[in-house]
Amino acid sequence: MKITKKVLSVLLALTFMLIPMSVGMTASAAADMTFSVSSVKKAKPGDTVSLKVTLSDSKAVCAVNPIVRFDADKLEFLSATNGDVFASNAFMVGTAYEGNVKLLYYNGVTNTQKNGTVCTLKFKVLDGAAGYAEVKLEFPEKSVVNAKEQAVNCVSKAGKVSIISPVIYANEEKAENAVDDKYYQKVPFFASYRDQSVQLFSGIVGDTVKKVEWSVDTNRLTVDENGVVRPNRWWYCRANVTAKITSKAGEVYEKTVMVEFFKLEITKRLPVF
Repeated sequence: MKITKKVLSVLLALTFMLIPMSVGMTASAAADMTFSVSSVKKAKPGDTVSLKVTLSDSKAVCAVNPIVRFDADKLEFLSATNGDVFASNAFMVGTAYEGNVKLLYYNGVTNTQKNGTVCTLKFKVLDGAAGYAEVKLEFPEKSVVNAKEQAVNCVSKAGKVSIISPVIYANEEKAENAVDDKYYQKVPFFASYRDQSVQLFSGIVGDTVKKVEWSVDTNRLTVDENGVVRPNRWWYCRANVTAKITSKAGEVYEKTVMVEFFKLEITKRLPVF
């Protein structure tokens, strides 16, 4: 009898040890369904580009109603064609307006659960577009539900179109450091203008750089061959800096940005002096 109790105690201990392990494994495996937009690495103004929306870790759903958001100043929405996840007769596309277009999959009270391609989005790259254009899906509250009208959690991964264009970065060669038209360098109020500088880097989105030539349109600033810009006066230190960029294929691009150094005060911007 004592042996039976001991055996029972060991079995119970093992059971309690295994329960939390199995629960933890189930919780970690239950990932949210994920919609991912692909990217286009190289496009030119005038090109038509296609981005696939794929679904992974799918759950049983009967309605999916996301909003496609895109950079309307760089891309024109053309179409969305159904993929292999949802039935074609249950897939609908709205009208694009100001960088938004709604998609709808509605299958009545019947659930669908499948990974694969949700749809293919087509855009035209607009004239004058440059840099990166983001395309993403946004899911408002209760925009994904199952046949029991329960909301289903999902996440979205954005894609982007890299439009071949010259670009100038400030301080570090990262997309978030790209300078559009103007770069302002704040100078501590009691600092000397002679000790100030900013490092500019140049590149070509979607292409490889062979060489870069820097120039400035006035003598208020100076720029060296490495793109280091310095103020050259104690008053009105602002000028246009241009990078002439040659690609590996021999194509030449130009990018100009206005650079200004100014004294940092509580409420005012003052020229360097």
